[in-house]
Amino acid sequence: MKVSQRTRRKIWQNVEGWLYILPVVLGIAIFTALPIIYAFYCSFFDTPIKPFTFTGLGEFVGLDNYLKNFTVPTYRFLFWQSMKVTFVYALIQVPLTLVLSFSLALLLNQQLKGMRVFRTLFYLPVLIPAVCSGMLWSRITDPNYGVVNGLLEGMGLPEMQWFQSESTAMPSLIFVSLFGLGGNMILWLAQLKNVPKAVYESALLDGAGKARRLFSITIPLCTPMILYNTVMGIIGVMQTYAQVVTLTGGAGPNYSLYFFVMNIYDNRVSEFGYSCALSFILFAIIGALTFVTMRTSKWVYYGEEG
Repeated sequence: MKVSQRTRRKIWQNVEGWLYILPVVLGIAIFTALPIIYAFYCSFFDTPIKPFTFTGLGEFVGLDNYLKNFTVPTYRFLFWQSMKVTFVYALIQVPLTLVLSFSLALLLNQQLKGMRVFRTLFYLPVLIPAVCSGMLWSRITDPNYGVVNGLLEGMGLPEMQWFQSESTAMPSLIFVSLFGLGGNMILWLAQLKNVPKAVYESALLDGAGKARRLFSITIPLCTPMILYNTVMGIIGVMQTYAQVVTLTGGAGPNYSLYFFVMNIYDNRVSEFGYSCALSFILFAIIGALTFVTMRTSKWVYYGEEG
């Protein structure tokens, strides 16, 4: 069967395209897909201390690694404590970050001299890796030698225990995390730049004030970014780990900062199968929250839909 020159050219174009993306495809297959499949396989075994090997998986236990979170007292306590801490943090952090980063973007969206410098300064903390940021803040908030308590003492104000007290650990973490608002701020600025100026001009002609323009124009036209930041915020907050560990060295006083990922990490060697099961429980939770968020997103306005 003779293949036409046009067909050969089309086949070669497809092959050429696959050759270009082959490194990425292999990377995803080897370093993402295979580990996920293997972890799911291990979650049904009583796996001891030999992760990432195909020997020594231990005894097949079926769904026991998933069910022990509800049946065994010790596992049940740690599971629900980590769930509580993670969801409390998410319920506070995600809305607070949305509101404050949006407000910051509105403030920095003004056409004033030197505004680019302020945008850069607010974005700089985002460039610091989570581990480095945690180590830095652990020194700053140290109850005995930290800079912040030194300033409070100098002003005659009571010192704080920060991450050393159960009552102040969560508020301290929320406070520290607010220094990463610059990441969302950049996204908000990009969205604000896309709001047509003609809409604002028409509103001004109709006598609309600043508040009316904000709630009737700016926020509705920014709903796609609200949805995006909400979904990404949920995914990020549910995986909180690195900064907390470097800040507190663990779960904080009385498990006050015992996040879900910490529970996964603590069991990674002694009970690798159970740790894998926890990972897929977290995957299911994040998937469910994302699904609900997307299914209830009819309030989002897309310009192409009129």
